[in-house]
Amino acid sequence: MKKGIKIFGLFLAIGLVILAGLYVLLGYYYTDGFPCFTWINGIYCTGKTVEELNKELVAQFELQDFTIKAAEGKKLVITPSDVDLKVDYTASLDRFLEESNPYAWGINVFKNLIIQYEPDITYDRAKLLDKVAAWDIFEEKEIRSVTIVRGEGYELVNELNKVPNKENILEAVNLSFDSGKKILDLTEKDGCYVDLPLSEKDKNTLKIFEKLDDVQTCGITYSVLGTEIAADKSVVSDWILTDRDLSDAVLEEVDKKTPGVGLFIAGDREIINLSEESIFNEDGFLFDSDGNLLISERKMYEFLKNIEDTYDTSWCMENYRNGTGTEIVLRDNSKGKGNLIEIDDEFDYLKAAFMGNTHKKPVTRDLAVVDGIISFDAAEKLGNTYIEVDMGKQELHYYVDGEINMEFPVVTGNINRGRGTPAGIYNVYNKRYHTYLRGVDYVSYVNYWLGVNKGVGIHDANWRSKFGEEIYKRDGSHGCINCPESQVSQLWEVVDVGTPVVLYY
Repeated sequence: MKKGIKIFGLFLAIGLVILAGLYVLLGYYYTDGFPCFTWINGIYCTGKTVEELNKELVAQFELQDFTIKAAEGKKLVITPSDVDLKVDYTASLDRFLEESNPYAWGINVFKNLIIQYEPDITYDRAKLLDKVAAWDIFEEKEIRSVTIVRGEGYELVNELNKVPNKENILEAVNLSFDSGKKILDLTEKDGCYVDLPLSEKDKNTLKIFEKLDDVQTCGITYSVLGTEIAADKSVVSDWILTDRDLSDAVLEEVDKKTPGVGLFIAGDREIINLSEESIFNEDGFLFDSDGNLLISERKMYEFLKNIEDTYDTSWCMENYRNGTGTEIVLRDNSKGKGNLIEIDDEFDYLKAAFMGNTHKKPVTRDLAVVDGIISFDAAEKLGNTYIEVDMGKQELHYYVDGEINMEFPVVTGNINRGRGTPAGIYNVYNKRYHTYLRGVDYVSYVNYWLGVNKGVGIHDANWRSKFGEEIYKRDGSHGCINCPESQVSQLWEVVDVGTPVVLYY
């Protein structure tokens, strides 16, 4: 038994000696290569030489372009071949072998050695900088950095006031390229673009814009019939005279019948009639000798007159038909005036606000409604079937269930002789066929008659050959609504007594 144990011990010792020898032999083998169970950048490198492994690592490294972004969407792409870019892992691999113990390879049997190395990157820096320096963004351009344009009012365009700084851009490219970044956006780097020094012309343009903006910035809003109209930059900028207005402006002469004509505001004073000798043209804008922009009072008045002409009874009727309102306001008179608001006092206020430089203060102005108006709810008084006579346009419209059924020109009362057709909301009170109309100084035979208000009615007028336009001002009726027989005959057939009739100027 003891003999057997000795034999086993002998074989075990011999085996251990052999294994130790093999382990040492493998360690010696790995002295010129990488030990077993070693992975570098995903490549199994056991037994490989530095040269062999470096070749494989370089082959799997993906060379990428370097993109530089500049203003205005400009781009410059640097390819690896442009700068002779090369990658190499030799130094890292040599250092690994120098620092590793080849006879400690046995440890890797139980724990794989996984290593990640970044390569050494080399490139021709001169070629890189030469390519960037030759970029066309550095070409000298004639740049006007400050301009005034017309949009919603006058606006200052100051987008081209920066130019690329070559020295700072080259430095930024150096740093970004060395750090391994693939994209460099110059617009996000401080110092890559610098302000273009303003020329004297640019400085003057800035001064002109300051004056323009001071004038066109207006806080006045007008309220009329529930609607607000702002005298904002888009409106006021049109009042400022430019060189295109010069020839017409110098021909304007004061006309008492036409407010604003021949009158201009310059700072805190009013100028009566312009002369070319007293006007200075700078950048297309007209100034007086004190450097004040010139404002046309005529255009200012036209703005208010447009409000007066727009917001009238016909506007109310249109709102009713399109479903945006039911209130109808009309002027109760027979003098042919249809305006619902007065603007003369407001014109004086507006002029004073600009001459006193108070126009920038936010304020809402309720435009005064004239005396003697009628206001009614159209849904209650008119319904969907009614006759509408727009005496300003000299047109009759007949609506059935909210849709236009017929329309034709008319001639209403002669306003110059004080016989204007009275405006108001009425109803057809009778229908007559083949009847005589009698007045103090006339007797007229008509075929079709629709009584509207006392002795005022809608009827044919065969003695007329023309209807519409402005005939009523010089050759109008005694107050009735004269119509072409061929059309009023159709109206007479379908209109019932009690049908609403709205008459307005």
